[in-house]
Amino acid sequence: MKDYELQMLTAFFAALTQQSEPLPADFVVQLNEISETLDLNQLNQLITNSSLGENYQIAYQRLRSKSSVRNLGLDTTPKDRDVIGDTNCTEVHNVSRRMLTIIAQKQETPESLIKKICGNSNPIEAAKTIFLTSGF
Repeated sequence: MKDYELQMLTAFFAALTQQSEPLPADFVVQLNEISETLDLNQLNQLITNSSLGENYQIAYQRLRSKSSVRNLGLDTTPKDRDVIGDTNCTEVHNVSRRMLTIIAQKQETPESLIKKICGNSNPIEAAKTIFLTSGF
Protein backbone atom coordinates (compact mmCIF):
# COMPACT_ATOMS: atom_id res chain seq x y z
CA MET A 1 0.00 0.00 0.00
CA LYS A 2 1.32 3.43 -0.95
CA ASP A 3 1.99 6.22 1.56
CA TYR A 4 -0.88 8.40 0.33
CA GLU A 5 -3.27 5.44 0.69
CA LEU A 6 -2.13 4.94 4.29
CA GLN A 7 -2.66 8.66 4.91
CA MET A 8 -6.15 8.40 3.43
CA LEU A 9 -7.00 5.40 5.60
CA THR A 10 -5.55 7.04 8.70
CA ALA A 11 -7.60 10.19 8.05
CA PHE A 12 -10.73 8.08 7.53
CA PHE A 13 -10.16 6.09 10.72
CA ALA A 14 -9.46 9.34 12.63
CA ALA A 15 -12.69 10.85 11.30
CA LEU A 16 -14.59 7.76 12.45
CA THR A 17 -13.18 8.04 15.96
CA GLN A 18 -14.44 11.64 16.13
CA GLN A 19 -18.03 10.71 15.20
CA SER A 20 -20.60 11.03 17.95
CA GLU A 21 -23.65 10.36 15.80
CA PRO A 22 -24.34 6.94 14.23
CA LEU A 23 -23.61 6.57 10.54
CA PRO A 24 -26.58 6.29 8.16
CA ALA A 25 -27.55 2.70 7.41
CA ASP A 26 -26.91 3.05 3.67
CA PHE A 27 -23.41 4.39 4.40
CA VAL A 28 -22.66 1.35 6.58
CA VAL A 29 -23.91 -0.96 3.81
CA GLN A 30 -21.57 0.72 1.34
CA LEU A 31 -18.68 0.43 3.82
CA ASN A 32 -19.45 -3.28 4.17
CA GLU A 33 -19.21 -3.64 0.40
CA ILE A 34 -15.89 -1.78 0.35
CA SER A 35 -14.57 -4.12 3.04
CA GLU A 36 -14.99 -6.95 0.52
CA THR A 37 -13.61 -5.18 -2.57
CA LEU A 38 -10.94 -3.08 -0.80
CA ASP A 39 -11.58 -0.37 -3.42
CA LEU A 40 -9.90 2.71 -1.94
CA ASN A 41 -11.14 4.99 -4.71
CA GLN A 42 -14.70 4.04 -3.86
CA LEU A 43 -13.96 4.57 -0.17
CA ASN A 44 -12.54 8.03 -0.86
CA GLN A 45 -15.61 9.03 -2.88
CA LEU A 46 -17.96 7.68 -0.23
CA ILE A 47 -16.21 9.54 2.57
CA THR A 48 -15.90 12.81 0.68
CA ASN A 49 -19.64 12.89 -0.04
CA SER A 50 -20.74 12.03 3.51
CA SER A 51 -21.12 13.60 6.93
CA LEU A 52 -17.56 12.42 7.63
CA GLY A 53 -16.27 14.56 4.77
CA GLU A 54 -15.27 17.63 6.76
CA ASN A 55 -13.47 15.75 9.57
CA TYR A 56 -11.84 13.49 6.99
CA GLN A 57 -10.54 16.43 4.94
CA ILE A 58 -9.13 18.15 8.04
CA ALA A 59 -7.39 14.97 9.20
CA TYR A 60 -6.08 14.20 5.72
CA GLN A 61 -4.67 17.69 5.23
CA ARG A 62 -2.96 17.57 8.64
CA LEU A 63 -1.38 14.22 7.81
CA ARG A 64 -0.21 15.39 4.40
CA SER A 65 1.16 18.72 5.56
CA LYS A 66 3.02 17.34 8.54
CA SER A 67 3.95 13.84 7.43
CA SER A 68 7.42 14.87 6.32
CA VAL A 69 8.05 16.35 9.76
CA ARG A 70 6.13 13.88 11.89
CA ASN A 71 6.59 10.76 9.77
CA LEU A 72 2.85 10.07 10.03
CA GLY A 73 2.77 10.66 13.76
CA LEU A 74 6.12 9.31 14.90
CA ASP A 75 8.81 11.53 16.39
CA THR A 76 11.60 12.35 13.96
CA THR A 77 13.97 14.85 15.52
CA PRO A 78 14.00 16.80 18.81
CA LYS A 79 13.51 20.13 17.01
CA ASP A 80 10.14 18.91 15.67
CA ARG A 81 8.63 18.34 19.12
CA ASP A 82 6.63 21.58 18.93
CA VAL A 83 4.90 20.33 15.77
CA ILE A 84 4.38 16.90 17.29
CA GLY A 85 2.90 18.46 20.42
CA ASP A 86 0.22 20.27 18.42
CA THR A 87 -2.95 19.56 20.41
CA ASN A 88 -5.27 20.63 17.60
CA CYS A 89 -5.24 17.14 16.11
CA THR A 90 -4.62 14.83 19.09
CA GLU A 91 -6.96 12.13 17.79
CA VAL A 92 -5.30 12.18 14.38
CA HIS A 93 -1.94 11.74 16.12
CA ASN A 94 -3.28 8.89 18.28
CA VAL A 95 -4.83 7.04 15.36
CA SER A 96 -1.74 7.58 13.25
CA ARG A 97 0.62 6.25 15.92
CA ARG A 98 -1.63 3.31 16.76
CA MET A 99 -2.12 2.34 13.12
CA LEU A 100 1.61 2.44 12.40
CA THR A 101 2.34 0.43 15.53
CA ILE A 102 -0.23 -2.23 14.64
CA ILE A 103 1.15 -2.53 11.12
CA ALA A 104 4.81 -2.43 12.21
CA GLN A 105 4.26 -5.17 14.77
CA LYS A 106 2.50 -7.16 12.06
CA GLN A 107 -0.61 -7.50 14.21
CA GLU A 108 -2.69 -6.33 11.25
CA THR A 109 -2.30 -5.20 7.67
CA PRO A 110 -4.01 -2.10 6.28
CA GLU A 111 -6.32 -4.43 4.33
CA SER A 112 -7.32 -6.38 7.43
CA LEU A 113 -8.01 -3.12 9.26
CA ILE A 114 -10.30 -2.06 6.42
CA LYS A 115 -12.13 -5.38 6.69
CA LYS A 116 -12.46 -5.17 10.49
CA ILE A 117 -13.66 -1.58 10.54
CA CYS A 118 -15.59 -1.16 7.28
CA GLY A 119 -17.03 -4.66 7.52
CA ASN A 120 -18.33 -4.07 11.03
CA SER A 121 -21.99 -3.28 11.67
CA ASN A 122 -20.80 -0.35 13.81
CA PRO A 123 -17.67 1.06 12.14
CA ILE A 124 -17.41 3.93 14.63
CA GLU A 125 -17.13 1.64 17.63
CA ALA A 126 -14.76 -0.68 15.76
CA ALA A 127 -12.43 2.24 14.96
CA LYS A 128 -12.58 3.56 18.52
CA THR A 129 -11.86 0.12 19.94
CA ILE A 130 -8.87 -0.48 17.67
CA PHE A 131 -7.31 2.97 17.75
CA LEU A 132 -8.32 4.65 21.00
CA THR A 133 -8.31 1.74 23.43
CA SER A 134 -5.87 -1.05 24.14
CA GLY A 135 -7.27 -3.91 22.15
CA PHE A 136 -9.25 -5.31 19.28
